[in-house]
Amino acid sequence: MNDTPNIADDRVSRRRYLRERAARHEAEQLLEGKSRELFLANQQLSDYSAHLEEAVAKRTVELEQALAQAEAAGKAKSRFIATMSHEIRTPLGGILGMIDLLSMDETDPAKQELLKYAATAGLGLSRIVNDVLDFSKMEAGVFIFEEGHVDLRALIESVRTLTNASEISANREIKVDIDDSVPQILLGDATRLRQVISNLINNAVRFSTEGAILIRATSAPHEKGALLRVEVEDFGIGISECGIKNLFKDFSQIANPLTAAAKGTGLGLAICKRILEGCGGKVGVESQLGKGSTFWFELPVEIGTEPESNTAPSMAQEGLANILETKRVLIAEDNIVNQKLLLSYAKSMNMVPQLAKNGRIALEMFDPGAFDLVLMDVAMPEMDGLEATRRIRMKWGDVSMPPILALTAHVMEAVEEEAALVGITTILSKPIPFEELKAALQHALADAGSNVIADIAVPEAVSPSANRADVLSKMTPATLTELLSIVSEEMLLDLVQEYVTDASERMQQIIGAVADNDINIIKEQAHSIKGSSLVLGFSTISDCARTLEQNSREGQITPHAIDQINSELAELASFLA
Repeated sequence: MNDTPNIADDRVSRRRYLRERAARHEAEQLLEGKSRELFLANQQLSDYSAHLEEAVAKRTVELEQALAQAEAAGKAKSRFIATMSHEIRTPLGGILGMIDLLSMDETDPAKQELLKYAATAGLGLSRIVNDVLDFSKMEAGVFIFEEGHVDLRALIESVRTLTNASEISANREIKVDIDDSVPQILLGDATRLRQVISNLINNAVRFSTEGAILIRATSAPHEKGALLRVEVEDFGIGISECGIKNLFKDFSQIANPLTAAAKGTGLGLAICKRILEGCGGKVGVESQLGKGSTFWFELPVEIGTEPESNTAPSMAQEGLANILETKRVLIAEDNIVNQKLLLSYAKSMNMVPQLAKNGRIALEMFDPGAFDLVLMDVAMPEMDGLEATRRIRMKWGDVSMPPILALTAHVMEAVEEEAALVGITTILSKPIPFEELKAALQHALADAGSNVIADIAVPEAVSPSANRADVLSKMTPATLTELLSIVSEEMLLDLVQEYVTDASERMQQIIGAVADNDINIIKEQAHSIKGSSLVLGFSTISDCARTLEQNSREGQITPHAIDQINSELAELASFLA
């Protein structure tokens, strides 16, 4: 009787044990499963981490490569812009300059009218070139804004006067209303402001046929100083709402009866928009079809103070009239056409010019007591103008140094910093009209003071004796006809003589380079001869020079091309003897 409870207890204890063991086994399996899952998750996380680091490293390399490519592309664009600026503006400057020279000597009213039309067409081409180059600079990120004192009233008046003098604005009234709220002096980029305002006024004239053009300017308080608002209103054909949406886009023009006559690149307003946005402003238009348009822009500006005038009595404008007469000027220029143009300009100003065909020659010719002024082209072979100026200053210091003015067909901003480093503060952009060059030289001399060398007599120009028929027969007929439509026969023969002398000197360098196996000099000089030969229509020489240049790029020398060029130059020289 006493053993029955013990047996029951044992059965209960065993069942409990079995349940506990089963529960423990189940817990162990669950724990093992969870541990396994955790292990696999950690392993997967490690794999993801490794792959992520690899992906980040790979992406970083790709981004660095993309950045390097973008920087290289930006530099390539900058080089392209500088090259195109130089290559386009140099011949364009020669054309406009020759037209300018002919206009000064021509007395026949009919021919004067033709020259006026040619100059107008050339200036129109110049504006288109400048628009395209400005747009390219903006695309490449090399468009630079400067800050200086701006007299808005004087700036608008000068634009108005210039527009009134142009053919497109004949018999059109341009009215100006500048509110008293507009500060007398603003801080901003005068060149870009002039560009925007001039563009808006020209558009108003071109896209309307009658009625006045109204220019208004007001300002309101702004945290920067003042919020300038300029409006240009016309009473022309107006613009539709659909047209307004596309008006400020690149290469966009509104289709209307005046568009074809006005012509242009479709970049003017797009450039204005980029200029203003680059300066922190904005541009817009309000227009009604058949009633006219009002283009406006708003620009936050700082208020400046009018700089004190430091003009000495001796520098008064009336004293500038004859300041250039009998003054000696050293002209450093390698382009044959530009040489002739600048020499003719200088003689027309009654100056005494001396020519240096590159920077090295200019350095050798320079002496502080020999010249009152120096005109230094920037891009020249052997030694460029900036390097020549730097060496001149190193050799002579600043004592009695005459004013040195730089001439460039490159993008202005590309040379300003380097020019400032060598002490050049005045840079003239090609093409430069006669009157602008004259004014720049007058002010350079006036600013330098009256310590200039004694006046000397101006030597008379000697015209070469030439067998005209033989010389002109060597030119291609099309080029000859074109050149004679721009310059006189005497001037053309002068150019040929300069060309023969220059090309012969370059051929001597090529012959020396052949002996030294210097391919770079051969290529450089052949390229120059090719270009000048093409300009004057000497096709045989240009073809041989092209062959010489192309073969030199591949490391080859072409003796028969050298012999042919020398033979052609010798024949031309005999005609000019």
